[in-house]
Amino acid sequence: MTLATSLRTAARNLIDTFGNTATLYSYSGATTTENEEGDIAVSSWGSGTAITVVDGDNMKEELVQDTLGMESIGEDEKIVRDDVTIAVDDRLTADSVDYRVVSIRPVRTQSTLVIQIIKVTREDVTSQW
Repeated sequence: MTLATSLRTAARNLIDTFGNTATLYSYSGATTTENEEGDIAVSSWGSGTAITVVDGDNMKEELVQDTLGMESIGEDEKIVRDDVTIAVDDRLTADSVDYRVVSIRPVRTQSTLVIQIIKVTREDVTSQW
């Protein structure tokens, strides 16, 4: 077993042990409508898939916001396993909060995908897809 495979296995075990269950909905399978201005609204997300996510470490960001009196814009990072199929604009529901996936950062070692760090924003902050 290579070092990269060992790291991936360890990461999967940690995510499964310490993560929380969330539901992932694929944007590609959603029913959408477009208005005259070109704004797209999702009318139905279809069925979701249960995945495990670990909250990203955003304590430093929250401390800066509290110190400077800034309001959070609803962005967060989540860590997911390497074998989760996820794309930008997918919907993630975690702890009864709906998020939109805005970016995905794969973490690799020796060209092996170990984990994926996804940046999400609260759906109530970005009402249009």
